[in-house]
Amino acid sequence: MQRDRLPMKSTLKQNLVIIANLFFKLTRLSSHRSRRILTADVYFGRSPASVPGGSLVFFPFLPNVLGCGIAAIVSYKSARPGNALDSVAALDKLAKPIEGRGCQACHENDVVDLERNYLGGGNLIESLWQRTQAFKGAQPFFAIYRDPNERRLLRTVGDRLAGIAETEEATLADRMGRIPTQKVELMDARIDKLKDIAWCIRAEILDNFAKIDALLNGSQKQPQPSVVSTFQKINTVLNSIDRLEVRGRDSAGISLIFVLDPAAYDGFKKTIRQKNLETQLQERCNQITLTNRAIDIHPIQKDTTAGRIAVAMTYKVANEIGSLGDNIAFLRHQIANDLILQVLVACPAEFDTISAHTRWASVGAITEANCHPVDNQTTGNLASASGIIHTCLNGDIDNYLQLKREFDENGDQIPKEITTDTKIIPLVIQKYYQQGHDMEEAFRLAVNDFEGSHAISMHTDLDPGKIFLAQKGSGQALFVGIAENHYLPTSEVYGFVEETNRFIKLDGETVVEGKNGATQGQIFILDQQSAGGLEGIQAAYYDGTPLTLSEKDIKHTEITSRDIDRQDYPHYFLKEISESPDSMDRTLQNRWKIDEDNPSRYTIALDDTVIPASLEKALVEDRIKRLFFIGQGTAGVAALVCANILNHYMNNPSYQISALKASEFSGFQLNENDAADSMQDALVIAISQSGTTTDTNRTVDMVKKRGAYTLAIVNRRDSDITFKVNGVLYTSSGRDIEMSVASTKAFYSQIVAGAVLGLYIAALKERRNQEFVSNEIQQLLELPGHMRKVLAGIDTIRESAERLAVTKTYWAAVGSGPNKASADEIRIKLSELCYKTISSDFVEDKKHIDLSSEPLIIVCAAGTRNTVIGDIIKDTAIFKAHKATPIVIADEGDDRFDLHADAVIHVPHVSEHLAPILNTLVGHIWGYHAALSINEGSRFLYRFQDEIQNSLDEYNSRGLDVYEILLEKPFREKIAGFYNAFRKKRASNQFPSAIGLDIVSDLTLLLKYLSGRLPVSDFDLDFHQKGTAVNMFNIFFSRLADGISAMARPVDAIKHQAKTVTVGTSRIIERVEGVLFDTLADENFTLSQLTNTNIIVLKNLQAVIDRIEGSVLYRIDGLSLLGEPADDTTIQVLKKGGDIADVPSRVESDNRLKGTKRIIIRQGNVYIGKGRRDERSILVIPILSASVDSPNKIEFLLLLHVSFKQNVALASKIKALGGKYEHVKNIVQENSVAWQDPYLDLVEIDELFGRSAEKIGEYIIAQLNGKASSR
Repeated sequence: MQRDRLPMKSTLKQNLVIIANLFFKLTRLSSHRSRRILTADVYFGRSPASVPGGSLVFFPFLPNVLGCGIAAIVSYKSARPGNALDSVAALDKLAKPIEGRGCQACHENDVVDLERNYLGGGNLIESLWQRTQAFKGAQPFFAIYRDPNERRLLRTVGDRLAGIAETEEATLADRMGRIPTQKVELMDARIDKLKDIAWCIRAEILDNFAKIDALLNGSQKQPQPSVVSTFQKINTVLNSIDRLEVRGRDSAGISLIFVLDPAAYDGFKKTIRQKNLETQLQERCNQITLTNRAIDIHPIQKDTTAGRIAVAMTYKVANEIGSLGDNIAFLRHQIANDLILQVLVACPAEFDTISAHTRWASVGAITEANCHPVDNQTTGNLASASGIIHTCLNGDIDNYLQLKREFDENGDQIPKEITTDTKIIPLVIQKYYQQGHDMEEAFRLAVNDFEGSHAISMHTDLDPGKIFLAQKGSGQALFVGIAENHYLPTSEVYGFVEETNRFIKLDGETVVEGKNGATQGQIFILDQQSAGGLEGIQAAYYDGTPLTLSEKDIKHTEITSRDIDRQDYPHYFLKEISESPDSMDRTLQNRWKIDEDNPSRYTIALDDTVIPASLEKALVEDRIKRLFFIGQGTAGVAALVCANILNHYMNNPSYQISALKASEFSGFQLNENDAADSMQDALVIAISQSGTTTDTNRTVDMVKKRGAYTLAIVNRRDSDITFKVNGVLYTSSGRDIEMSVASTKAFYSQIVAGAVLGLYIAALKERRNQEFVSNEIQQLLELPGHMRKVLAGIDTIRESAERLAVTKTYWAAVGSGPNKASADEIRIKLSELCYKTISSDFVEDKKHIDLSSEPLIIVCAAGTRNTVIGDIIKDTAIFKAHKATPIVIADEGDDRFDLHADAVIHVPHVSEHLAPILNTLVGHIWGYHAALSINEGSRFLYRFQDEIQNSLDEYNSRGLDVYEILLEKPFREKIAGFYNAFRKKRASNQFPSAIGLDIVSDLTLLLKYLSGRLPVSDFDLDFHQKGTAVNMFNIFFSRLADGISAMARPVDAIKHQAKTVTVGTSRIIERVEGVLFDTLADENFTLSQLTNTNIIVLKNLQAVIDRIEGSVLYRIDGLSLLGEPADDTTIQVLKKGGDIADVPSRVESDNRLKGTKRIIIRQGNVYIGKGRRDERSILVIPILSASVDSPNKIEFLLLLHVSFKQNVALASKIKALGGKYEHVKNIVQENSVAWQDPYLDLVEIDELFGRSAEKIGEYIIAQLNGKASSR
């Protein structure tokens, strides 16, 4: 039947109970609010962005969006007074009637009116829900928090309600086949609400008490309400970004801005002095970049808040590699252990706002400096001097580079370690503010300068107590959760649902007519000093046109944190796989009944919302000859399984039953000139998780125009597709949210829904008798138990993945008969999770295709009929013989694959047509652990990268630069140690193919160069860059980053969206300055034209050289291909300068390379000595060619006439002498004289560096002997 798009005007029976409950809820609200909500449009499963303002959205469709996560909080004083009904005792009393009114009691007492009696009635359950929600308010929250007895009583109530819900769920499951459909729906909805209440008590109240205790960290024995309230708000924001991490978890940050009056600030400073925290406070203030534990203090000059002092506390963390929850746990630890914050929150604040962000790096490296929030500090401006502006961004500022150039042209600079485009946002806001605009207008003008789709959040002490929000374009979103006493703006609905179900969404996508023409983008300002609600939100379009908000703009969601909480699972993907049996149970729920005439027999129970009367009649009259299942992606594979099952049930080749991808069906099965009745004999069953898939919905529209009947198997209630089709079969409960990008549990629910539908059609057309139907229902009901058994054996699957996943470059999945669909779905998931190009083939075909690649092959064999399984065993043996790695999924007890497979994973035996469910489940689990196994290689590289970077930082802190570090023996030993570990992993195939051969070979070479095992002169040949220390380190860190990124991508697909890791630039310090390097620069030579050793020599010599008196530049020609002097090698003078400009050179009359200069070219070392003719002190520097055609060949010699400093520290002399020092020392000791370093002072400095070690040693001995004889 065609459904009207007007909300709730259809006669969907399964919604009647929910609507009735809604009515009872509304009658208890105030009359004004009741009228408002009663007139609201009601939707199920729709995207909040796709419905009119003021709508009530049950189970909203929340698509995964690639991006970051914004969360903030602005509190206001609630107008709602506290009362005795907020006490736990009142809740306990209210909950008492629930006991004794369960399913068993209603059955025993022959209760007819379940609406009024079951679990105490709908009104009672709703009252419990409202009372529980009220405990989140600041006053009741504190009252329970400070009273241990109240806490214990609340836990007791929560546990009791959870126990009742668990008992009722089990009882309902046991009796479901005997209870009418509508009553089951009512009872199930009420049990679900009871679960929500119990969850709210435990997870949203009691667990948050524990989190606040941890944040307080024992700093106050009896904290004041204001202190608890502050930490409650901090905890709320941390909870929010913890859930938003699924959008991205490269880094996370939170900033707190408090504004104190002078008296409160004096109290703050006094306590800081008393606790000896002044030094720490000073160290954390006035940082050039906003990093972890940074503090900014700014006296406010604004008229309305003059004399107040703002204190901003910021906490940040950046982790390229890590797990969901790690970053937020780190932030919690930082906050809990910050003694200064503990002092600050005890001081009364006039304003306080909190802003937070979790990042998915798109522009700028993953570093603390790039972590949001970012501020308005620059190299020439401290926020503490001009005001504090902290901003967060989702999306991109497409014209960032242009805006940055304009900023740089004004004479200031962004600190070089900050490379995120977000940095430009506070700087542009500050620019307009300093031009005289108030902050609201400065913010509006600034966001208009930004190109690209974006969502921006800001708070500032220049207009304290406010959160500024801006959103423009598609792809990004901002929601404002409206709670009892605070606003909670977030990037997703699931960011605020723990606090409230009421929200308003910024619509920055729609282009509207503004005061100056068309405009796009919305700005919301949330004010702490407002009364809250809509009145506290100042809204406008980007052009400044006021935006009037009304109650119709407020939307509601019935989703709760229980639906999207990750609980104790490391990833949503694993959680959702583990929930698949439950999802299948919920799909089967209320779809079968016990036959009243034969209690041992089951029947299918589908009403006319699924199979409308017109369709049923067409089926019975045999007017439908063709049945098509369609879908896209995983839903398309589910369509294939459903078609196979229906073919099995119908068991009649006269019916054309098939499955196609929706895009293939519309593109190749339908033609423009098809008649309007060309498909009147067809039933098209569309499968979709969301109900919004474009290809699927378009195909439904096209077949309807050709007269086809249409049905949908869909999870999202009231989604787009449900208004297009004649009937709808919903999967699961509608609250079965999939947070993971890779869908799993929807697949299994779609199959079992298709099986139920197919069984109903087969029975309706009398293709199967009642006994068959009953037995088949029993098989379907047993499937969730079989799936749980597979999940219980997850360790075996994990071991297989960890052992085998990294050993093969090429993978494949194969299956025959119905199990070909398993192979198709496993291929999709392995591709999504492990970033591999994977084939899916029939088992028999695989041996004819690409066994030469020696692939890893997942063989889906469980459930295969006996006449075929023998052939699959033979094919598996062929795979193994050709050095493939077969992993076989087989029935329990089947050991025939053991000799031919590298791993055999057994599953419970089920009928062939249902076998794809268990085969695919194994494949999903295996893919998950394969992705984790691949990621282990990235952890190995990441740990080493971190270790090397820490070593560099340590050496830098001691004043060493990269050239000196490269020669440090401990550092080279560390590199050599890692090289050995790296080589062992590579030799034992512990690196997955995802890393790529180029990366592995490059890292191998780089480790050899860094550890000194390969000559630096060859570096240019391998990497096309000069082998300077800086180049070597930069390329090394770059290739490490490539390797980490390649191997981390699979686990990132599990955590959230697919991505490439943006790795932070290594902190390499290159200190090269002084007279020698200035001279080289004047000659237009770069450091890359010096060897690393010569750079170190020159750096050390600068400590003893005073100035350059003159210079001669020579050019060398005719070196051999190896860069060595040949018989015809020549030298010529290019230019002279200084006091030797007029001094004749032998080279000018004889251009053959010979003598000392030939030795310098052959050895490639810096030479320091005295001129043979005039005894001048000279320094000769060999200069490498800058041409890529002559890598590592010396092309120039720069001869410098130098003069030495007269007062040089002994240590500087020793360092500048280098190896010559040991030579001199040995010569002296050979003359039976005990060496002392001060002996060097016996030699004039120009002689010390101008004569050979032998002559210096002899001179020192002579001097010592002369002194001895004089004594």
